[in-house]
Amino acid sequence: MRDKDEVIAEWRKVKGSMSLHVHCHISGGHFFLDLCAHLRFYIFTKELPLVLKAFAYGDGNLLKNYPELQEALVWVYFHSNVKEFNRVECWGPLMKALSSSSSSSSSFGSTIDEGESSNWEVPNTCLKECSCCFPPMSLIPWSHDLVKKTQHDDDTNQWLQQKS
Repeated sequence: MRDKDEVIAEWRKVKGSMSLHVHCHISGGHFFLDLCAHLRFYIFTKELPLVLKAFAYGDGNLLKNYPELQEALVWVYFHSNVKEFNRVECWGPLMKALSSSSSSSSSFGSTIDEGESSNWEVPNTCLKECSCCFPPMSLIPWSHDLVKKTQHDDDTNQWLQQKS
């Protein structure tokens, strides 16, 4: 895990679809970060639209040459050892995420429309070598257990709801 206030992003092609994967370090690695996890999560979610605009500006030539990337989904990975803040969110298509004002993005999922969110699942690469996924694994040196843990927690919650 990182112990810096940084946001790292990468473009990935998963099963033929391009998406932007954004990683934010909320807490872990230092006890002080754990104490202020709620504040850090709030700040990251509030300022993320501005950060996405900076990424879009930096990738301006890429977006100009491949305008279809403006419709690519933005996946935000919040890395934290505090369960409440350790999550993955879909912020919708890039252009929609860019148009969100920072004040309206202060709560998680605010950029996701209720009707659309059910169609979005965290993209997983193919298990075997293929040509539809690139790069085959993330180039960002963060643990990818977050996605697996989130999916496992969702499966467990569904199972418990069925039993009650």
